[in-house]
Amino acid sequence: MKNCLLAFLFLFSFKVFGQTLETDRLALVAIYNATAYNPITQRDYFNDISGWAVGGAPGDSPCGWTGVTCEGGRVTRLDMSMFQVHGPIAPEIGNLTALKYLDLRGGGAEFYPWIGEVPDELGNLSALEYLNLSHNRIGIANMGVIGNLTNLKELAVTPLGEIPAQWASLVNLEVLFLGNHEAFGPSETFAFPGFLPNFTKLRELRLAGQLSGTLPAQIGDLANLEILEIDRNYGLTGQIPPEIGNLFKLKKLSIVISQNMNGTIPTEIGNLLNLEELHLGDLAITGSIPSQINNLTKLTRIQIGSTNLGGPFPAIDNLTALSYFDIRYNHFKGRLPSLAGIPVGGYVNIGANAFTFAGLEENFSKLDGYGGQAMIPILAQLLPGGSADLSVEVGGTLANNTYRWYKNGALFATNIGNQSVAVTEEATYRVEVTNSVVTGLKLVSNDYVYVKLPVTLVSFNAHRIDDQNKLTWKTTSETNNKGFEIERGADAKTFEKIGFVDGSGDTKEIQTYHFADLLPLTTSYYRLKQLDYDGKFEYSRIISIKDESIVLNVYPNPAQEYLTISGIETGTEVSIINESGRVVLKSRINPKQAIAISGLSAGLYNVLAGGVSKKLLISR
Repeated sequence: MKNCLLAFLFLFSFKVFGQTLETDRLALVAIYNATAYNPITQRDYFNDISGWAVGGAPGDSPCGWTGVTCEGGRVTRLDMSMFQVHGPIAPEIGNLTALKYLDLRGGGAEFYPWIGEVPDELGNLSALEYLNLSHNRIGIANMGVIGNLTNLKELAVTPLGEIPAQWASLVNLEVLFLGNHEAFGPSETFAFPGFLPNFTKLRELRLAGQLSGTLPAQIGDLANLEILEIDRNYGLTGQIPPEIGNLFKLKKLSIVISQNMNGTIPTEIGNLLNLEELHLGDLAITGSIPSQINNLTKLTRIQIGSTNLGGPFPAIDNLTALSYFDIRYNHFKGRLPSLAGIPVGGYVNIGANAFTFAGLEENFSKLDGYGGQAMIPILAQLLPGGSADLSVEVGGTLANNTYRWYKNGALFATNIGNQSVAVTEEATYRVEVTNSVVTGLKLVSNDYVYVKLPVTLVSFNAHRIDDQNKLTWKTTSETNNKGFEIERGADAKTFEKIGFVDGSGDTKEIQTYHFADLLPLTTSYYRLKQLDYDGKFEYSRIISIKDESIVLNVYPNPAQEYLTISGIETGTEVSIINESGRVVLKSRINPKQAIAISGLSAGLYNVLAGGVSKKLLISR
């Protein structure tokens, strides 16, 4: 009796097993037939599903068919991504109730994608953890059924419209891809789903090709996010929200080819202390790179290109793990920061910016690419007697620079170690500068047309009276003189307009002009921009004046770990210079915050702020 019972149980279990696996086999056959020739519609979808024995007999096992994996006597994994399939998804797919993994990604809209609508029966796959329907032409009308698959951990879809609200139930998602990676993908777009910040388990979020609108601040609520990729979203506008700095676990941030994104890079990016890869490219963002980037000590890769970012690139000396540094096709200028932490075998490309030789000499061994820098401007100062002094600022060691000056296209002067040239003839001038260390870079100036303006400036002076700077200048003759713009700068390089004084038009008499700067800087540099009525203009020589009443206080002195500076207005740049004349530390005056000097060795230094200097002794 016992043996009969065992035999009965064996036969019963075999029947249940066989029927269940047979149901799976029949579902696969239905999927195949739905994408094959349809005699009713007389339509051939030309599928390329190979390795399937769809003509078999009942009881045949589908386990081992191409892309089909079984566990426990059921089909648990179906991967059809290697096939070229063009056709609808059969409703029988809902009979594969043991599926945990389903990959139906297509070949792209221009090749062989799945088409039609998602069948209701897809919602039966309650065990599903992975679903990929990307790069297809599957409609959005019934896409909400995916919201029934609450065990999903990974989802990839190319939507043909707005994301269905039913997806709000997919709170177990860890990986989400929305969009397409095609060159000719769907034109339909979708906005950032309002419920997406509720997906707090998300580790990876990729939005490609179809996102529109703006990135909301709520993106910062995805606290477990490790990878954020936003790629080729031409309808995406607005700025990078500061709340992105709340993604403390983020390891990779990539926002590229979204040319309508603008604004600046938020300083909160410096909070992403676990970030390893930063990629920003083909964006309309402006401004500069926040200095807080130097906080990201785990960065191994920086790739920033084809943006409107400019200004000096901040220090990256704390980024000791960095091995890839590509900042081509931007507007960065000024001194290149030290690349000492990047290994010789790393990759560095700073080409197509506005760098000069400043900083390139000492970093030259690390540079893999550095060509194509922007044109350098020619600066001109009028000299008595109708001549002008032309010069360019190109950085680097002056003795290493060779300046080749051209007049109307012909070389007329070659100077080594001298950045200026005096000219007396009206002509078109330009200069080409090379450096004996940075041998592969030639800096070329813009064309400068020198025209003798009919205004003879014979003097230009500044005097300190009370709390004002009084400017005085004289001319001996004027023709067509509209007037003078007064420009001021904190150094002799960058100026801004602070006033205008009318000229005397046409006169042969000596004219004296005055201007009062009511809010002068600690050290002010001035120049005049003389304007003619026909639009021509020329600059005067540069003069400077310092407020001698300013007392620079540096304490304690001698110092050990910290230094406090007062007597100079808040925000003024401070430079600490060693005995060799090298700037070893830069900061800004902040009366509420001392300057850390623990990284400087003991010795004698100069502290320079606002044109005032003071000796400093560091002793330990």
